[in-house]
Amino acid sequence: MIYTVRGPIPKRELGLTLGHEHFKWEFDECKANSMYFDKSYSEEEIQSDLKVILPILLDIKKKGGRAVVEASPPIGGQNVRLLKELSEQADMHIIPCTGWNITKQIYEVFPNQFEEQLANRWIKDFQEGLDTIDGIVIRPGHIKLLLDKGVLSKVDQAMLVAAVKASKATGMPIHCHILEAKMVPEVIRVLDAEQADYQRFLWAHTDKEAHKETIKLAAEKGMWLGMDIIRKGTSPERFELLRYILSLGYGHKVLLSQDYDFYAEAKESIEGHPCTVIFDEFIPYCEENGIERQEIIRMMTENPGEFYDVGTKAR
Repeated sequence: MIYTVRGPIPKRELGLTLGHEHFKWEFDECKANSMYFDKSYSEEEIQSDLKVILPILLDIKKKGGRAVVEASPPIGGQNVRLLKELSEQADMHIIPCTGWNITKQIYEVFPNQFEEQLANRWIKDFQEGLDTIDGIVIRPGHIKLLLDKGVLSKVDQAMLVAAVKASKATGMPIHCHILEAKMVPEVIRVLDAEQADYQRFLWAHTDKEAHKETIKLAAEKGMWLGMDIIRKGTSPERFELLRYILSLGYGHKVLLSQDYDFYAEAKESIEGHPCTVIFDEFIPYCEENGIERQEIIRMMTENPGEFYDVGTKAR
């Protein structure tokens, strides 16, 4: 089953999916943690945000989108009450997450049993839900991590270990933000030590540096590849990377998306927002240059259905 803010659905009902987007990033961590830990929401703010974000979601639906993966971990202000309202009003599936929900400096204070405690929290989120709204237990559909740049820190190593433990206990896949390809071998070392299931692990932002040698290594290990920064004007280079991945035979392990903040883009310009660029620019460019439209549609439909199907091993 795939866990959405309106409850679990079979993967055949998911439809064409944007695999990595943000509805509204919250920079005030205290406010974000209040929503996560205390289930405290501002109804006035929710109604205000709905008016801003809903038009973008409806534009995505008009272009063929049927589902969106929320890639903001709880510390980024994932508002599950807002997500449920958006899902209902647009009649689209939204997959929420658990994951990084505390300041990383807390590791320096409580390093002992950090991995176990964090894993237990994420397991609890799945078992009991992020919240219960209108009788619906909203369970996370994935574990979201954000790794810092540079050398893999002790806290990020600990978070990876915790995520693997939680994933093994629940079946939730791990959606891991990695901006630098040089860090991937370090991540692999940690995952190997934990005997992680690479079919449950996504390298988000594979296309940031588009380092082909590392992408090949990750794909051969069994990782999923997040080509998720398909922004306005990037179609030529994203097309070349996708063509390379297809040449390796790993098109079935790619998740495509744009990594936009819908609220921020809508506040800038609701008329000229770029949040449908994958439909407006990227798919037509691929079609014109040798990757069939139906292949892209298949990747955006079948692949997310496989990866986010909790408890089911991906191909």
